[in-house]
Amino acid sequence: MEQAPITMELGEKIDISAISSLKATLDSLPINTEPQLFDARYITHIDSASCQLFYAYAQHLALHNTTLVFLSPSDKFMTVVKALGFETDFNYASM
Repeated sequence: MEQAPITMELGEKIDISAISSLKATLDSLPINTEPQLFDARYITHIDSASCQLFYAYAQHLALHNTTLVFLSPSDKFMTVVKALGFETDFNYASM
């Protein structure tokens, strides 16, 4: 039986103040579900620590043949991701 993809709605603000809880949430997700979909349309603030955590998580998933996809990323999300050089490291899709 095929599992439905995971969809996690990301909040407006993702930064170092919430990195521990974000990491705990990511650690609790099953890694063998393809793909993992994160709704990024509401993000108005994201910092480099959060982008680095998403990058590390995406790399971890890739080792297990799973893909992380950001759905409808906000302009702010894309601005920060591009500025940090992660643009080509992430996958994106529209909702």
